[in-house]
Amino acid sequence: MGTQMSYAGRPYDKALEAQRYAAILAPQLRPYGYTGPTTIREHLATARKTAAPGTEFRYENGNVEALAEVLRRVTGTTTAALLGELLWSRIGAEEDAYYLLDSAGAECACGGFSATARDIARLGEMLRCGGAVGGQQIVAESVASTIGTATPEGYARRVRFPAAPASTPATLSYHDLWWIPNDPYGSFMASGIHGQRLFISPGLDLVVVHFASQVMSPAVPQVPLIEAFIEVGKHLNG
Repeated sequence: MGTQMSYAGRPYDKALEAQRYAAILAPQLRPYGYTGPTTIREHLATARKTAAPGTEFRYENGNVEALAEVLRRVTGTTTAALLGELLWSRIGAEEDAYYLLDSAGAECACGGFSATARDIARLGEMLRCGGAVGGQQIVAESVASTIGTATPEGYARRVRFPAAPASTPATLSYHDLWWIPNDPYGSFMASGIHGQRLFISPGLDLVVVHFASQVMSPAVPQVPLIEAFIEVGKHLNG
């Protein structure tokens, strides 16, 4: 998430780009007279670099979509088929998972993924156990064990827990498409925009799946869920 991009010549604005992305995926959300991209690939084709990579942290959906497109082209298969073969069929998932598709049938990689809480927990437990399930290595241990490592300074997002003093350093970083709380337990987390979370803490032997509907407003304080997850883990280990 260190790229600096603009789309279709527009100055980058996070809220505007989110609306534009929704218009690509859902025709009913397109404004009157819309003439922009109608597929993810068309949208990515309008991207242009505005600064050198690594200049600053910017959470940008296009990075995830570009990665998914690379994987589709390299493997010659769909994102759903690839996930099913490499992960879902090997972690003991009980139910099918689903991707949101664009009009060309390409999966949305940055959001729109649906699965049951139990199966998401299975995914988290596999990663908590170093990428293994029942003695079978699903994800290389060298990959799974380094997700929670510290990030380079240039990619640390300046986010603080609500109760943290303003003088403290950043308490939330980003690494390999995961959020890192920088706690003493090597925890890492996947977080959806509307309150979905998969919190994995190897040091606390803890996996938490949280489904919610989060109010997106500066007038509504965010619930300190990460701290709550950590306290639950500490209590269970005490």
